[in-house]
Amino acid sequence: MNLINEILRYRLEEPERIKVLAARRIRRSKWERDKLVIVAMDHPGRRVVAAGGNPWAMANRNDLLHRIISVLMQPGVDGLLATPDVMEEVLLLNHIVTEAGGPNFVDNKVLVGSMNRGGLANTEFELDDFVTGYTAKSIRYMNLDAGKLLFRLDPEIRDSHRTMKYCVDALNELEDYELPCFLEPLTSSGTADDLVRLVGVASAMGHSTAHRWIKLPMVQEMKRVAAATTCPIVLLGGMSPGKPGQMLENVRNALEAGINIRGLMIGRGVLYPEDGDSPVNVATKLVEVVKGKQQEVITWDGLKSIP
Repeated sequence: MNLINEILRYRLEEPERIKVLAARRIRRSKWERDKLVIVAMDHPGRRVVAAGGNPWAMANRNDLLHRIISVLMQPGVDGLLATPDVMEEVLLLNHIVTEAGGPNFVDNKVLVGSMNRGGLANTEFELDDFVTGYTAKSIRYMNLDAGKLLFRLDPEIRDSHRTMKYCVDALNELEDYELPCFLEPLTSSGTADDLVRLVGVASAMGHSTAHRWIKLPMVQEMKRVAAATTCPIVLLGGMSPGKPGQMLENVRNALEAGINIRGLMIGRGVLYPEDGDSPVNVATKLVEVVKGKQQEVITWDGLKSIP
């Protein structure tokens, strides 16, 4: 069984199946109270395919999907952040795997829809980051749990204020639907000083922050950054998450920086480890760091027969 062949068959013969699978997915209640380990995979939607030292790693969708579902199968991994294409592929693959007797890896997971990917990497309009993915309405319609927005600020580039407006509009729509949002503010400098200022801006955007989460890079002086908001925080790995050992140490230190740091949302550092380790091994180690206990590793032999 080839993943691409199976997904293509549904796309051609039963495209409506995706919405059916989304509607019947069992959602997890009160997930906001938990420490979270969420896999992020919305990078290709922004023209980014490099990972783990390979400039074309994420360009192979068959391999990418294998990595995603093998990690999502782990009970300590709480969910997935993805663009609509990846999310729909995962929903279809979950159906295919469970029909073949494998584990269900979308029920009771936290599924987060990526919203603004319009600021394509290394383009003149990179900071003009408009919504090209999920909207608040489609997140609700697809039975997802939350949305995610990226807000990049460069004080010297005027396009930053346009992105701020896009984000505010999307934040307000999510709040109207009472949907949680992970807002990721990033500065051009990456310094703690600038990030502290920007966290204040991110906390004040929109007409309510009742369902606001903030997604932040791990930086020096993380305590100062965490202290700048009362919103719950998840950590990101960034463009260069480093080898798993260093990344685990960074996560461990960052988790101690504030009571409002509630887990992480990391993609390439888990799915494409720089030292050649397996994604499942790295994911289970991260789960242990975040949740303070070892988790059972789930494997399914059926995956080995999928080329």
